[in-house]
Amino acid sequence: MPSVNMDNFELPFNVGAVIRGIFFALTIALLLSIGTGLVYHLSSLSEKTLPLSAAIILASGAFGGSLTAGRQAGNKGLYHGLAVGLLFFIVVWAAAALFIPGQAGLNIFYKLIITLSCGTIGGVVGVGLSSG
Repeated sequence: MPSVNMDNFELPFNVGAVIRGIFFALTIALLLSIGTGLVYHLSSLSEKTLPLSAAIILASGAFGGSLTAGRQAGNKGLYHGLAVGLLFFIVVWAAAALFIPGQAGLNIFYKLIITLSCGTIGGVVGVGLSSG
């Protein structure tokens, strides 16, 4: 059986930056969700605007987390942004399926496109803002 030399093996992206980006994205989404919930509770806003609010929260979380990952990595913003966007989507979708059974599948493709698009843009912008 041939042996594989793993000494020069390098991942195409910085895993630590992606993990940090996901945690940052989740933090942004959680804080915005709490703030949005308070606004809806304390005001007379119609629940008809809730899907727009949810999309803005998803977009902001994916963009912010990917910006953080791209900036920390300093290169390959597309890879880092897509990774954060996809993993952020999976975590949010899994949490929705756990806490709101039966509702997690609604508009799933739309939400995936939002997180991947904003993640990609955030990763590229993050690399542009990095000092390296």
